[in-house]
Amino acid sequence: MKLPRITREQALGWIEERTGIVSWFREEVLEKRVPHYRGIMDFSGCFGGLSLVFFAVQVITGMFLLAHYVPHPDYAYRSVQIITAEVPLGWLVRKIHATGAGFMVITMILHVMRVFFTQAYKAPRELHWVSGVLLFGLVLAMNFTGYLLPWTQLSYWATTIATSVPEALPVIGKQVADVMRGGSALSAVTLGRFFALHVVVIPAVTAILMGGHFLMIRKTGIARPL
Repeated sequence: MKLPRITREQALGWIEERTGIVSWFREEVLEKRVPHYRGIMDFSGCFGGLSLVFFAVQVITGMFLLAHYVPHPDYAYRSVQIITAEVPLGWLVRKIHATGAGFMVITMILHVMRVFFTQAYKAPRELHWVSGVLLFGLVLAMNFTGYLLPWTQLSYWATTIATSVPEALPVIGKQVADVMRGGSALSAVTLGRFFALHVVVIPAVTAILMGGHFLMIRKTGIARPL
């Protein structure tokens, strides 16, 4: 039985008739013009978009690594070795994931600095600033939880020191540190907890908050330079 040939236009027309998403995507994404401001704003305005690109890269490469990584103290380091040495292009994907995480932090710092020094956080964009600062905190948390996952000596002891910092807090310090570690010391519980935070909780919250951040920007528009 010979199936009828469906052209690209017919497929898009079928989707458009039922969802309207094709015209929305064309008008709001492909044909939406960014205001052009002269001077330093020309390039400094791209740091927020670059952060989104790096986030997408982290998600894509992270899904690849997720297929091979084992979140258990007995197998985590070995699985990372296998990814690096035996999985085709595994070393490249892991390098892109690790390097992209660093670049994402850098672009977000530059984006936050730009918003602060151009005073783009003023009314009616106060919530842009609040959501942006929260997103920056989530990105740092994503880097912090991901650092432990290779389960190397360096990541183990660095995380031990970092999770011991809250113990300096009065009254609740010990309890906060124990919640972070899942006990009095790093263990399989800590690795599982950090893994869940790194691959599910933090990315999901980041994506939701990022969507709200973009919707607010579309509502108020991009702030003009001082």
